[in-house]
Amino acid sequence: MSRPFFKSGIIGILLIISSLALLKVFPSQAPRLPDGFFTPILAFEFVNSRQEVENLFGEPQSAYRAAMVTAMDLGNRLDYAYMILYSLFLFGFSITCARLTQRRRYYFAALISILVLIGDAMENVQLLGITRKLADGGYEKELQLLFYFTWLKWGGLALIFLILVPYFFKGSLIAKLIALIGLTTVVLAILSFLNRSVLNEIYSLSVAVMFLVTIIYALTHRHRKRLVPYF
Repeated sequence: MSRPFFKSGIIGILLIISSLALLKVFPSQAPRLPDGFFTPILAFEFVNSRQEVENLFGEPQSAYRAAMVTAMDLGNRLDYAYMILYSLFLFGFSITCARLTQRRRYYFAALISILVLIGDAMENVQLLGITRKLADGGYEKELQLLFYFTWLKWGGLALIFLILVPYFFKGSLIAKLIALIGLTTVVLAILSFLNRSVLNEIYSLSVAVMFLVTIIYALTHRHRKRLVPYF
């Protein structure tokens, strides 16, 4: 028996480590968060007005605002390494699913992982642009574009998990549990898109759980058959 997902699992370990490191970098508190949010960086990604941005970072010219900007900027710059890792993990996992099952739909999931990476990278461009222009307030364009790139990332992740659900449903009891987590994540994505609220926080948490269980699966799953060629 082989472990066809093991290389993806190693990337997953690096992903977990980088995720924990980012938690130490991003600010854990903010002067005022939008209703339903309790994670500053997630609230920043989903802000939809100038007033919410101003509330998030606190009083102009204050030391607290300066510290918030510094922490957010550092986290968003380091986030580029993180997004490459999770995109590589999803890409490799999806390609392996395609090779194991000979189902082309999993190549589509791999393609979406590239689009998610682009969305995340462009999301960070907007976030860094907002903080750069925070003093003069001229960040309307970045705020408008932020919505689209944020949902390209978060919506793309939900779509990848949805595509992977059939693979897990055909597996063991544990794999079927992962499939149910994936479906729950998709439902939460839709609900949080329709109603920005605490649901966005819950959806974000469900994505983290889905990554964790998929990484564990990648590290532990054994397969009896040999992999077929990529194409």
